Order: sequence, then structure tokens, then C-alpha cells
Amino acid sequence: MGWVQTQRVLLVWPERGPRVLARRLDLLLLQRHAHRLGARLALITRDPVVDEEARGLGLPVFGSLGASRRSSWHSRTVAPPKRQHARPDLTKTKPATLLRERAVWLQVLIGVCKGMVFLVGLAALAAMAVALGPSATVTLTPATRQIHADVALVADPQLSASTQPTPVPGTGTIAARLVRTEVEDTGRIATTGQVAVPSSPAAGTVVFTNLVGARTQIPQGTGVRTTAGNSIRFVTNSPATVDGRLGATVEVGVSADQPGPAGNVAAGQINAIDGPLGLQLAVTNPAPTQGGGMTERAAVAAADRADLRARLLDQLQTKAAGAIQTQLQATEFLVTQSITVTSVLAEVYNLPVGEQADTLELTLRLAAQGLAVDEADARIAALRALEAQVPPAEQMQANTTTFDRQPAVTLDRQGRVHFTVRVAANTVAQLDSDSIRRAIRGKPIGDTILYLAGSEPLDDAPRIELWPAWLAQWYPRLPWVTLRIKVVEAAN
Repeated sequence: MGWVQTQRVLLVWPERGPRVLARRLDLLLLQRHAHRLGARLALITRDPVVDEEARGLGLPVFGSLGASRRSSWHSRTVAPPKRQHARPDLTKTKPATLLRERAVWLQVLIGVCKGMVFLVGLAALAAMAVALGPSATVTLTPATRQIHADVALVADPQLSASTQPTPVPGTGTIAARLVRTEVEDTGRIATTGQVAVPSSPAAGTVVFTNLVGARTQIPQGTGVRTTAGNSIRFVTNSPATVDGRLGATVEVGVSADQPGPAGNVAAGQINAIDGPLGLQLAVTNPAPTQGGGMTERAAVAAADRADLRARLLDQLQTKAAGAIQTQLQATEFLVTQSITVTSVLAEVYNLPVGEQADTLELTLRLAAQGLAVDEADARIAALRALEAQVPPAEQMQANTTTFDRQPAVTLDRQGRVHFTVRVAANTVAQLDSDSIRRAIRGKPIGDTILYLAGSEPLDDAPRIELWPAWLAQWYPRLPWVTLRIKVVEAAN
């Protein structure tokens, strides 16, 4: 472009081949060179990168030679950056002036270096004094005491199992879990009722009469009965034979088929024979039958049922407690007072009331439920209540906390469990080591011991060791440098 003698310069970019002059800096240098030549610069290119960079610099860009001739060239000139400080022309400065300026700067530099060396030396001396100077170790035993609290807790089954304990000082509420189970058992009890039952059958004598004139055999056990009212049946006690003539008779002993006084019938009441013998013979009892009686025997009473049910309910509640106990988590305890029977699933007696029997049997199946409380949640709630009692100048000692759940447990009308946990722990006084070091630095050993014993909560007298050990004889004071005083807290 150096030989161009025109006011406008048009550069044409090749369409093929490697991309050239595509950087913004390359285009800026071309623009400035054309500006120094007094010429306006424009480009003909289809390269999008070159097009974008050129337009960013304000250079006109055309797609073809004809477009550059038809359109006007609008461009802006980017001025070169101005220099903020002009470089001095050393060729115009006098040699004597240069020497004086250099001497002044050299003196300043030497002064700065001396100051830095002094500061470094001073720091080194201070470090040596701290590291090699006398030191003291002060051993203190912070005061400890035991605090305790009886924390009243409420376990609410309405709370979600995931609810965390939210205790306030002296009280707290935690979640209780409802545990359900089904139990079944069979119980027996001796009956206490009395009932009269037939004890012995009635007996007597009947007379058979021949009606057909033929000899007739009467087997043992032949049945005869009454026909008036309720039929009472009797059987012959022995076999007999009726002679073969009309009107022949034979007398046979009989006994009532069923025991009891119903077999005691009047004379002439037995008048029928069972079976085909009734067509050949007639029968009657010339005298009343006697001996049928009753006796008192054990029987089921209504009180027996109620007693057996009450006993079995107690047994099943105990059994339900054991079944619920097997469902508890490792940290849970069962509130036995909360075990209740929710429904009777089956209740079957083997005999009705009034039935003669020596024993009564009942099979009972129940649905029961009880409340389980997490001991871990109770301890967290109790511990938080105890922590609220710790003064700001003390803190609880680790591994000194004890818990004791009191045996008294009650249930309110809402089904919540009320119980108390006694929690105790040791607290230790907090010592401010920094303030102690500042207060005792440079003090005599005796004064320091008296000061610490009177101002700090301690369980034992302070112990002070100086290093080196011989220093205590010649200069029995604590170091003035606080960094050389070490405060150690002894375990109580």
C-alpha cells in the first residue's frame, strides 16, 4: 500500500485458499497505515469472520467490485492511543544533572535498606527472646459441681414418630408409638352351681296274662309302658314263660328305663307291651313302682362364666404385653398401664348356664394395643432441659450424664403418658487462658497463686513451674512476655 497515490484503497480477499488477515489486529494495522497515507480503506470479501471484524472497526465491506462502485463508503477512523507519559530525551539532559539525580535515589534506596535490616534484626531479637527467654507453666484445676433436674415429660401418641423432642425448661413433649396385637387363650374353672339330676330308676312288679291260650316266652328286657300322660317305659329284669292256656299269668320284676322319680307310677298304670307280644299277652302292675329318685350335682352358674371371663381377660392382657414387648425397638419401653382391649374377636363357652358339669371352659380371642415410648427421645428431652440450667461460665463434662426414669407413670384423658426422668451431670468452670496470662505476667509467684485462688473458680491450688528451674531462686516472677506463659487445665 506504500506506493498508492489515491484517496481510496480497495482490498479484495481471495475466495479460496488459506484465510489471511482475519485477525482484528491485522485489520487495525491496515486501517492505521491507510490513515497515515491519507487514504480511505474498504474491503471486498465473503469471509464472515473478516466481515465481522472489519465492520467492528468501521471499515466499509462489500460483496463484489460492482457493489463497491454503486455504494458510498462510510467509515470511521480509529485514532491511535495517546501516550500518557512521554519518555524523556536523555540526549538533551546534562550529565551533571543526571549524576545528582542518581545520587539522591541511591541515598533513598540505602536508607530504605537500612530500615528493613533494622526491622528484621529487631524481629529476630524478639523471636529469640520469646523462644529462649524464661517460661512458666501454670496448672489450674477448674472447679466442678453436679447439677440435676427432675424433668416431667409427656409422650403423645398423636405426634408423628419422626417428630423430634421439643422440650422447654422443666418439661417436654415427645412422640409415643401405638403398638397393636391379637392374642388368644383358653381357660377352665371348676363350676360352683348346683342342679338336681335323676339318680336311681324306679322298680316294681308286673303281671302278664295269656290272651290266646298258647305257651309264650317273655325275653329279658321286654319293654312295657304306661299310656296315660307322658309314657314311662320299663323293661323286664328276667325272662319268663306264660303257660299255654287262656288266662294263665306270670309275675316278672321290672325297672324304669330312665332314672328319676318319673318312674314312680301308681298301680295299674303299666298297661302296654312293646312289640308283637302285645297281641298275645296283657300286662298290668298290681302295685305302685318305687325307688326313682333325684340327687344334687355340680352345674354351670352365671357367676362361673363371669369369673372365668375376668380371669382370662387378665391372663390375655399379660399375654398381650408380652406380644407387644416383642415388637418394641431396642430403645423403647412399654407403658403397661396403657394396654387396653380394643375388641373381643371370639368368645366361646363349651357349656350353657345350668348344665351339669364339674368344669367350665372358655376360649377368648382379643385385639389389644399399648403405647411404646422411646427412651432415647426421653433422654434427649431431659438433657436439653438440664442444659438450660448450666450457667454461661460453665459447661457440662462429657461422659458424666446419668438418667433415671422414675417408676410413676400416669395416663390422662387424652391418652398421653406422663412420666419423670431424673437427669444429672457434672459441670466444669470455663477459664479464659488469654486473660489469665495477661493478668499474671511479671507477677511474683506467691502473689500469682493468691490472685488465681481468689479470682478463678478452682478446686485445687494453682501450681507454677518456671523454666529454667534455677530462675525461681534468683527471680521468682512470671515472665513478662505472655507468649512464654502456658496455662494448663488439669482434669478433675
